[in-house]
Amino acid sequence: MALAWVLVANQSHARLFEASQRAGDLSELDSMIHPESRLKGRDLESDAPGRAFDSNGQGRHAMGNSSELHRREGANFAREIAHALERGRQEGRFEKLYIVAEPQMVGSLRDAMKPSTRAAIAGETGKNLVNFGAEDIRAQLPVWL
Repeated sequence: MALAWVLVANQSHARLFEASQRAGDLSELDSMIHPESRLKGRDLESDAPGRAFDSNGQGRHAMGNSSELHRREGANFAREIAHALERGRQEGRFEKLYIVAEPQMVGSLRDAMKPSTRAAIAGETGKNLVNFGAEDIRAQLPVWL
């Protein structure tokens, strides 16, 4: 059994590492990709956004809210990750969980986790390090996991 799991995530990509020793290196277990989070708003919705006239002048503009669509897809991805973490916890594959994720994703993950998995969180860092190497990620964590 690994002593600790380290989740590194953003809205569209997550990597899961394990540390089998308290001061040891990280080894990558899994990588998850959520391509829907990278799509443009018009590709996420089947209908085009509405249009409205400007209050001053004769211009028109789209009324769509693509940032809300991306937040929703990020929350969907957070639920997928939370299920994977819950399975690992139930199987006894880790004792502690460290989360290194962009701040919005940290909140989505906490909301999606069951209380028992949330209780295993030993630390959080609000940074997007998903494209960094294992050594750089390890440097962001406590010396003793």
